[in-house]
Amino acid sequence: MSPYKAVLFDMDNTLHSLYDARFAAADCVMAYKGVFPDLHLFSLNRDNPTLLEKSVGQYISENNLNGEAECIWLYKAAELFCVREYEGMREVLNTLKNAGVKLAVISNADPISSKKRLESLEFTEFFDIVVSPETFGVKKPDPQVYIKTIEALGVSANECAMIGDRIDRDVTPPRELGIFGIHAWYGSLDEKDSVCYVNRPEEILRVLGLEPVQ
Repeated sequence: MSPYKAVLFDMDNTLHSLYDARFAAADCVMAYKGVFPDLHLFSLNRDNPTLLEKSVGQYISENNLNGEAECIWLYKAAELFCVREYEGMREVLNTLKNAGVKLAVISNADPISSKKRLESLEFTEFFDIVVSPETFGVKKPDPQVYIKTIEALGVSANECAMIGDRIDRDVTPPRELGIFGIHAWYGSLDEKDSVCYVNRPEEILRVLGLEPVQ
């Protein structure tokens, strides 16, 4: 039995790889337009680097390609289609749910995107609450988003764990509230957290005291 009554999950690059989905979507757009697939780097080569999905229209315009609106539509459709859970994550969620642990998603994505991704993953049924910036009017790393989420779940900070790929908003802020922060290094661009990290989803169960990893 886990000592934790609730586990909070970040969504993107924790439950699934958004990086992979976005790269695959960019490849779809480039293949559709029949041009060299350099959209991946385009967003990084700006004076102010932008997220990949925000660069599609600009890329089409700057490269004098037509069909900007349809390319943006194709990118968004392909990204959602390419959303895939990390191997082992479904088993982790099943085990936690069967153990009576309350589950929540805390994401900075807008509620429509969160809903679509969770539905695509068929993960919606696992979670007692899905928190977006609109839910409580705050977003990570504001500590209030964690405080209000655990209040909604009816648990205290020391009964709760938070798992995410970003140390600066998924791991350190909840720890400062007494929540056990776990770095999902398998989906992260950060260096491994010095206190607690997992290399793959299955290790989450061992860290939470539910099941040893062989």
